[in-house]
Amino acid sequence: MNKLFLSALFFGALGSSAFAADAVSLEAPSYNWTGGYIGAVAGVNFLRGDVTIPAYNPSGYNGDSTSASIGGQIGYQYQFENNVVLGAEARLVAVFNKKTVPTIGTETFETAADWQGDIVAKAGYAMGNLLPYIKGGVAFLHLHDTGYSDPGFGDAKFDRTYTGWTIGVGADYALNDKWIVGVDYAYAHFSDHNFQDDSTLVGPTFVKPSTHTVSISLNYRF
Repeated sequence: MNKLFLSALFFGALGSSAFAADAVSLEAPSYNWTGGYIGAVAGVNFLRGDVTIPAYNPSGYNGDSTSASIGGQIGYQYQFENNVVLGAEARLVAVFNKKTVPTIGTETFETAADWQGDIVAKAGYAMGNLLPYIKGGVAFLHLHDTGYSDPGFGDAKFDRTYTGWTIGVGADYALNDKWIVGVDYAYAHFSDHNFQDDSTLVGPTFVKPSTHTVSISLNYRF
């Protein structure tokens, strides 16, 4: 009788194990991040605008400002079997930075930006529907109406597109197979430019910008 009971337990356990294995095999596969996407981006842009005018005393001026940023992005990424995800992304946003500071007498100096963009490579690690990542690449910043203004002499203002580098971190979360929300931080650095090279109306005037940007995004996979 005991042998019969033990045999029943043994074969029952085998049957339970087989059923469990079948149940696991029928589970939906984990989220896969491979594919292209396009989305909207909004956030806050902190512009550091270091202005140096060697002929003036003091020679350094603060062109820092903060504004909203809004725009879009497009990208593609591929998930490997070890859950590493590599990709590339291009982003372009409008910004509204503007700072005016007094210099000498009635003269002022204005630093303003109206758009910023980047093209980056991304590397992340898939954790199901969550994808934390790092990114880095080339950055672009457009300064407009940047320069001098004086009621007695008029304006001497210029436009300039800076090219530099950017690094950042972020995380995306897949709401479903098509929609992804994300948050990220990026720092962008640009070399200084002497606006005397653009016009003989001004003396040596160096503007060296950099930005910190915090953004949220909503992306659609295709």
